[in-house]
Amino acid sequence: MRTKMSPRRAFLTATVMSIVPTLLFTFGSAQFSPFGVLISSALINWPIIRWLDDLQWYREWKRTESN
Repeated sequence: MRTKMSPRRAFLTATVMSIVPTLLFTFGSAQFSPFGVLISSALINWPIIRWLDDLQWYREWKRTESN
């Protein structure tokens, strides 16, 4: 069973999801539309957030297996 997201993971997720679009918009606003920045940041953030979620799931699974 999934547990609540840890504060550290919540902070890391929020940071990743806000820094990437900010950097893309800051450095690429002359070359890309805001919609392009949104799509780009989603494509960049999705694997990172997915990896963090899988890592948490694996740790929870190992914890329940050892008990």
